[in-house]
Amino acid sequence: MKKSLINIQEDDLHAYVDNQLSEEKRQAVEELMRNDPNIAEQIIQWQTQNKAIKNYFNQENFADIPNQLNIDRLQAKSKPQPKIKSIKQGKPDKIQSHNNPWYYSMAASLFLMIGSSLVGWFLHDLLQTAPQNSPLFSDMAISAYEVFSVEILHPVEVKANKKDHLVKWLSKRIDHPIKLPELDNYGFKLLGGRLLSMQEGRAAAQFMFENEQGKRITWLVSKSPAYKDHAFFFKNEKNVNSYYWMDSNVAYSVSGKMDRDNLHKLSQGIYQQINDQESS
Repeated sequence: MKKSLINIQEDDLHAYVDNQLSEEKRQAVEELMRNDPNIAEQIIQWQTQNKAIKNYFNQENFADIPNQLNIDRLQAKSKPQPKIKSIKQGKPDKIQSHNNPWYYSMAASLFLMIGSSLVGWFLHDLLQTAPQNSPLFSDMAISAYEVFSVEILHPVEVKANKKDHLVKWLSKRIDHPIKLPELDNYGFKLLGGRLLSMQEGRAAAQFMFENEQGKRITWLVSKSPAYKDHAFFFKNEKNVNSYYWMDSNVAYSVSGKMDRDNLHKLSQGIYQQINDQESS
């Protein structure tokens, strides 16, 4: 059966994100992503959110649950005490039972309240708006593209024939192992790269790619503890389009004078390659 003929439902998209599809359906979903930017962007957002949740719950401070949300404490506080109504002939009346229906109703409400509170507490950082410094990063990416993409003799600091040295050097300078994407399938080949300076003295790595028509794009990578996870954002400045996203404390941006749809597909391809390399 051809991949294009396989019926893909929303449940299949969620299963793709969770790596629970058969090989045939996985290929069909990836073909659908290549042909439908909206679906591809939605899947990438789900993948980014899943990774953010996983990273957050792996933190050491995950065990530090606030005292007011401690389940044992809340259970003990809500548990009704045995109550003696009266004493007749030295024997107490029947003790009030915990098997009454009202007790189970209260317990259900209590655990629902606890669950909602815990979800809200743990996901507080994940559901906030994009970091305030993300526009600064995207502005820097576009500015760097405008400055260096027009250079004839020195568009890059280190050329592609020294790719291994380039990746190792820039990885060390930005304090993050760079996974250089392959863009041959999109018609772009690596020209080389250079080191750039970001705000607060932090470094950034810029890689430049060029196609047979001489059109250039740049891929910018920078690391900062101020960066927080968020999915793809689009920005246009004059004639330059840029897609940028943040994965944990690492920010990425793809910039160029390309139409939005093609740049979006290329950015998704880069994201997918990085994600696949980190998962392997």
